[in-house]
Amino acid sequence: MAMEERISVLVGWASRDLGPNILLELQTFEKEGWDSGDEPDNARFFLTRSQAAVLANHLLQVSGAQRPARRGGWLGSLFK
Repeated sequence: MAMEERISVLVGWASRDLGPNILLELQTFEKEGWDSGDEPDNARFFLTRSQAAVLANHLLQVSGAQRPARRGGWLGSLFK
């Protein structure tokens, strides 16, 4: 059974901390929905923290963005 390919535009997102897991909510529009004034489609994904970190690293890599600099902590600040 072949799945129909849908191409949408990401217009919003939110996440909820669920302890060891994360609920990622994405809002998307297909072109026809955007033009007709419909509400966005909502998709919810239940991720482990490891999956969320892998996804974040992948998006940073493909976007060409730099990873945020690590803060040194109190021990590192003693040696500056």
